[in-house]
Amino acid sequence: MFLLGTSGRNGPANCCINNPKAGAHRPFSFIEMISMLKTFQNSASMLAAYLVMGAVVGVLIIHPLNLIVVWWELSRFSETAPSLIEFLEARLWLLVLPRHFDIAIAFALVGAVVGFTFGLFTRNYVTATKAYQSLREEQTALIPDIIKGGETSRVEFKSTVRWDVKENRINRGLEKVIAKTVSGFFNAQGGYLLIGVDDDGTPLGLDKDLSTLRQPTLDAFERTIVDIVTKMLGGDLSPYIHTVFTQVGEKDVAMVIVRPAPRAVYLTDGNKTVFYVRSGNSTRSLDVKEALTYARERWS
Repeated sequence: MFLLGTSGRNGPANCCINNPKAGAHRPFSFIEMISMLKTFQNSASMLAAYLVMGAVVGVLIIHPLNLIVVWWELSRFSETAPSLIEFLEARLWLLVLPRHFDIAIAFALVGAVVGFTFGLFTRNYVTATKAYQSLREEQTALIPDIIKGGETSRVEFKSTVRWDVKENRINRGLEKVIAKTVSGFFNAQGGYLLIGVDDDGTPLGLDKDLSTLRQPTLDAFERTIVDIVTKMLGGDLSPYIHTVFTQVGEKDVAMVIVRPAPRAVYLTDGNKTVFYVRSGNSTRSLDVKEALTYARERWS
């Protein structure tokens, strides 16, 4: 999973590092070796299947398609050219003759290469999908422990994204507060923004925020976070965040995982451009001189 640098003694980074699932090095057990062999066998079987299917496709589909192209070229310049059906019947029957096996083998090899390539792509896609799902599950499991640790230089709690709890209405100005916190994490060493949790760590849920969306789903909520970052901080930064969800005390909680940004991140506030950075368990702005010095040291 993503390890966001170092943190305080009770910070989430140490929580991740101490988690045995996060990558502690140890010898492979016999069961793990058997599991790896089974995975390799399954992968080899899948690739072999794609290889065979590709060879069949090469002979039964690619070859006829190639003949259609040849017939079309021939019919353009010859008035005595046979019909397409006659042409295909005459040419395809040649495949069963021993002296023309080389043609069948050639198209089988072409199809096999195509099938094998597609099989590799499919295998890699499936592997990446499973790894990503496992990563999200691992990160989701950390949320209750992170909440128990309270707010730190790497952890911030927010009750909502756009629902004003005090005034009991939508307040889009709160989105700027989210952007401010995320920019502070971007400019520091990254961090975790937990939404649906009040300042003392009590889960509040996401129902109020979800009710403000056109589609009251967690996917729409995640897109809203990405939109805030894109509009207020920069679209190039959206790959540096991702959001996971879990239930804590029967309440939905979102955790936005923020990785350190590759550049200085500024938040536009009216006519002002503000540079934020994490300081302790809060986010503070730096003046121009401080921001330039910090950015030079941070990204030089």
